[in-house]
Amino acid sequence: MHTSTIQRLEELAETRADALDRLIRSDALAHSADRAADHGATGDVLILEDHNFAQTYWALADALGEEPAPRVLVRQRSYAQARDLHALISNEAPDAIHLLKIAGLTAEGQRDHATLAVSGFLRTHGFAGALALGRLPKSHGALHDWAHDLTLSAPEATLILGGNTKHMNRTFNDTLERSFTQVRGLRGKGKHRCLLASGARTAVEVGTGEDRCEADTPGHLRGFGGVFSGAKADRGGHLLATAAVDYLRHADHGQRVLDLGCGNGSVTRQVLDEAPAGVVRRVVATDVDADAVRSAAANLSDPRVTVTWDAAAADLPDSSVDLVLLNPPFHEGTRIDLTLVRPLLDAARRVLAPGGTLLLVHNSHARYRTQVQERFEHVDQVTRDSTFTVLRAR
Repeated sequence: MHTSTIQRLEELAETRADALDRLIRSDALAHSADRAADHGATGDVLILEDHNFAQTYWALADALGEEPAPRVLVRQRSYAQARDLHALISNEAPDAIHLLKIAGLTAEGQRDHATLAVSGFLRTHGFAGALALGRLPKSHGALHDWAHDLTLSAPEATLILGGNTKHMNRTFNDTLERSFTQVRGLRGKGKHRCLLASGARTAVEVGTGEDRCEADTPGHLRGFGGVFSGAKADRGGHLLATAAVDYLRHADHGQRVLDLGCGNGSVTRQVLDEAPAGVVRRVVATDVDADAVRSAAANLSDPRVTVTWDAAAADLPDSSVDLVLLNPPFHEGTRIDLTLVRPLLDAARRVLAPGGTLLLVHNSHARYRTQVQERFEHVDQVTRDSTFTVLRAR
């Protein structure tokens, strides 16, 4: 039975893999072979940010060929990707689903916020492996987060991360060297190259992890991993929150608020700090990004707030919110994409109760108004500064 499943997984991997996936795979196999010759098998494997799912398919195929079969642990920042990966393996390779562990999800595919961080994820599942691999993140905060947690939870593990050579520079080595004693570039191929990091620094050298969570005064925000704006309040978000407070001064008491794409939670925090008492009954702060959810949860201790890892507020019922606050993303990696707002606008329209209001902030040069007008009858500009514009839609 496993033979057909292995073949299916390998076919899926080959179909989805790109040139960078193949280089990461090649370098990881070479490292594993060298390690096996000296120390035996690598055991469990940790995969970080598997956008194409190819690394997961390959790793599960490898695992099914071993006895006993090691586990494949995958950490995706995106809830949508984590959910889709779980569904694909459940449907395409059910024989392998028991070997797959996904950060932030239970074995049944339900959310588990306690395992969103790499450290909590590895600790919960008792990671017993010597290899972690994935794509080099564009954020040094995310890279340090991964390296720090891996060296504390699995000090014997080696980390292999691949990226486009033109986007790589010495600063990535420097970030990895905060957690590892040995960092080196491997032989590149075409446009791509991998970095290999090994030799965990001691806990004293690495620190407790608090250096990942800068304090910003006033407010003392915390930012984990690659969360947008880190530990600081975003300027556009600040303008949005100020507009929301002005709106709430004239609103009925008991408002149900959705912070859609909450980031580090700074917008919700400002609104709750400055809005009149009794006006806000509850806030749902939700984001597709695991690092955003971790950060928002650390910054929002108010009992009126629920922080959730979700895709476009899919878990919220229709017509269940009075006010939606939206500071939408407009980058897909390094590429500007103004269409990323569409599912969020659709979600805002779905969850708003009759008479409800959307407040949206955007860079003034980005033409969002037409997209908003396609979904809402009444759209007007609330405020604008030298960089950002806040729209109101009803």
